[in-house]
Amino acid sequence: MWKRLSRYSSVVFLAFLFSTNSPAQQAAPAVDPFMQVAKLTASSDQGGQLVGTSVAVDGDTVVVGYPYTYNANGAGEALVFVKPASGWKNLTQAAVLVPSDGTAGNYFGTAVTIQGDVIVVGSVQDQFYVIGPGAVYVYVKPTGGWTGQLTETAKLVASDGMMGDGLGTGVSINGDKIVAGAPGSYPSTTPGAAYVFVKPTGGWKNSTETAKLTASDGVIGDSLGYSASIDRKNVAVGAPSNQLTGAAYLFVEPSGGWKNMTQTAKLTASDAAKGDALGYSVSIDGNTIAAGAPYASIGSNQQQGAAYVFVEPAGGWKDMTQTAKLTEGDGETRDMLGFSVAINGNVLATGAAQYSRGPTLLQGGPAFWLEGAVYIFTESRGGWKTGTSKTKLNGSDARYKAYLGSSLCFKGNTIVSGTPALSYFAPWQGAAYIFQRP
Repeated sequence: MWKRLSRYSSVVFLAFLFSTNSPAQQAAPAVDPFMQVAKLTASSDQGGQLVGTSVAVDGDTVVVGYPYTYNANGAGEALVFVKPASGWKNLTQAAVLVPSDGTAGNYFGTAVTIQGDVIVVGSVQDQFYVIGPGAVYVYVKPTGGWTGQLTETAKLVASDGMMGDGLGTGVSINGDKIVAGAPGSYPSTTPGAAYVFVKPTGGWKNSTETAKLTASDGVIGDSLGYSASIDRKNVAVGAPSNQLTGAAYLFVEPSGGWKNMTQTAKLTASDAAKGDALGYSVSIDGNTIAAGAPYASIGSNQQQGAAYVFVEPAGGWKDMTQTAKLTEGDGETRDMLGFSVAINGNVLATGAAQYSRGPTLLQGGPAFWLEGAVYIFTESRGGWKTGTSKTKLNGSDARYKAYLGSSLCFKGNTIVSGTPALSYFAPWQGAAYIFQRP
């Protein structure tokens, strides 16, 4: 069931925009620890369909995926926003990243990540509605800065890539290493995998992987690689269809460097249920991993969703169930908490892409907002504990079917979240919101 929300299928994502409405939300939001400081949009000549499908931030730079372009050759783009000297404010992009070999329907911008002067963009489709082998494009900041239209510094592919793999569905960078997921399309003919690319001597250039990461117990259709996150020597990879409940896999870099390997540990939910899709999103920071399960039922609320936290045991990573389970204190059916996750130190942010404040009248009849929200959880003094939160972030003008929380990145004091369908009737002109601590 969860496949209908696939990040790498535009036709499936559009179906998501028309999905079943959720019941009314009754609880008022708590005081936000973050405040909205800017809204990022595509310039008027860009169109902006589904801008915000993916987002990333590092320092003064934000990258926003724009995979469903109709302009130019329709391959997709990634938009780069640079913080003005006076601070973040509503603005349009400073630069547009495109693939030099892009063709219509590539869905370039499916996933994005940034560290320092390097931006990485996933491109998963071969053509409209057809998942290809996929590729990952690397952009190194030019001497003149992020400005104008730029093509890639390097293109990364899998040495064994084939149609349907979808390399680039999830991407993450840390230091000189990039990890990219290739979960396979639906119905898949592979269990999925993640690929590690290490920067060659002399800088990024066209290359294939250094290592391929697979699950020792993987079976066809697990979708390993649907999400991926790397921090130093650890890689977390989501497999949301594993055993029909989902799981996250943890890989630790061997002492001699990355090589083809199976997992160091498998992370699962103690209360796993069919269709939960644990691993739909993953995020790792230090010795802590967060994994989203947006289809998990909470009590009688179907698909309310949850985020699971796994903390490395004293003896090192091993197969384990969660340290804590996090849910909304005001959750309702189909909120889909865990659609995205981002952990940063002792604070965890997670998107509830179908959160609704309540019903309204739209075009003469009742409707539900489905504007989405980002919930904030803070580690307690004694460590992560199972609990709830009503503290949430809302976009200032995110209204009917905006789906805030569909994408999420959290670094330093900054949270960025996308609303790929912000202007629902315009059509689907998305945006990204920046939130910062006061």
